[in-house]
Amino acid sequence: MKTKRLVTYMLMALAVALMFVLTGCGGLGSSQDFSGTWGYLQTPQGDKVTYEYNSDTIYVVTIEKKTEHTYTIDSKDYQYKHEKGEFLNQASYVPRNPYWSFYLSGYPTGPDINGVLPNIVITFKLTDVTPKTEALSMTERDDVLYVDKNGLEYTYDSKNDTLVSGNIVLHRVKDGDISSLKEEAQKHIKDFYQKEYVETNKWNITQYNFRDDALTAK
Repeated sequence: MKTKRLVTYMLMALAVALMFVLTGCGGLGSSQDFSGTWGYLQTPQGDKVTYEYNSDTIYVVTIEKKTEHTYTIDSKDYQYKHEKGEFLNQASYVPRNPYWSFYLSGYPTGPDINGVLPNIVITFKLTDVTPKTEALSMTERDDVLYVDKNGLEYTYDSKNDTLVSGNIVLHRVKDGDISSLKEEAQKHIKDFYQKEYVETNKWNITQYNFRDDALTAK
């Protein structure tokens, strides 16, 4: 009789332990896999942002799973930098100011004596601006990733499949393709030059070039 009662207690204890495991109690929590690539676009801050001297920053975060609840982080930061411009009709452009010099003043603004605007091509180069930092690790607990070194927290938003920390929202990047982030950064640059130079009748910007060498550089 005692043996039967002991077996019953053992089975009950096993059932309770199994219930705790299945509900996540007594563990670190979520079984969500955060490994993969995540991205975020940060725009310049300030009242008067000029994309001639400022740029969006594209943050690309690669998270690799090490154990059930621990991860390592590899982060890359990119910015589009103004590389060069081309004054296509410089030879035929007759400036209103006879003392104007391209070498001293750069590109002229506004129509020349014949009413012709400077035709400009602008090239931007995606540049790796990642600061030198130590490798970081994270621990996951109940859908929250904690950066071990500084305690920064990223909460998983299951509805939108994002990692959120304050105003920073990391979106999952499928197959590491950051095309959507690049396109958004390029649009901000184009919008600035359109408003600053095209709509004010200073330049006729015939083409924007965006080079992405930083993504293929070894």
